[in-house]
Amino acid sequence: MFKEKRMTDCRYLIKRAIKIIIAVLQLILLFL
Repeated sequence: MFKEKRMTDCRYLIKRAIKIIIAVLQLILLFL
């Protein structure tokens, strides 16, 4: 059960990281 929770946590963190990266890229494009 703990292992499954860690997997979902990893997936959640990856999704958050992707959203942050996309936001940063959009900001960079706005400033270019």
